Amino acid sequence: MKFPLSAINSNNIQGGQIACKALAESIGGKGKVYIQNTVKGVSTTDQREEGCKEALKAFPDVVLVGVDFNDDDPTKAQAQVEAELQKDPDLAGIFGTNVFSAQGAGQVVANKGLSGKVKVVAFDATETAIEMLKNKTVDLVIAQKPADMGYFAVIMGNAYLNGVTSIPSSIPTGYALITRDNVDNPEFAKFIYTK
Repeated sequence: MKFPLSAINSNNIQGGQIACKALAESIGGKGKVYIQNTVKGVSTTDQREEGCKEALKAFPDVVLVGVDFNDDDPTKAQAQVEAELQKDPDLAGIFGTNVFSAQGAGQVVANKGLSGKVKVVAFDATETAIEMLKNKTVDLVIAQKPADMGYFAVIMGNAYLNGVTSIPSSIPTGYALITRDNVDNPEFAKFIYTK
């Protein structure tokens, strides 16, 4: 037996592209945006940043003004977002590449009374991110599909144990874009990460 049998995951570059295309569209295709990342060198969040930058190329009037790394600390993220808003008070949008990045960004935006004016995209549909979405602190949430990942892992494992030899080497599970308009729709709510 060789491992892994099949890579069952979401494509993080694609996730960043989806996030920042939605962010750019939500600000009307023009304005300044900023990326709040976690730890430099972490492949998943670096790929989300890469995907975001690729998506923004299709929006010539959207300017990426900076990227900061918060070491997975929402308090540090808040300080960085505060500094970014002082530097660029006309900031239009922020992409948080993980839970704590978006949490820190959203908190600053809310504290400054900028909810809705500075659009925040959160990666990962945690209960906290969804609460922030409903409170208008975050505008969009990118959800991976962990239940789908688990489902396919069990199916592929079972197939292997039953002698199936045509197991795909990769199974992408994609993403769901959750907004205030669809958050209560069961077709989207099923992707919210619950305990």
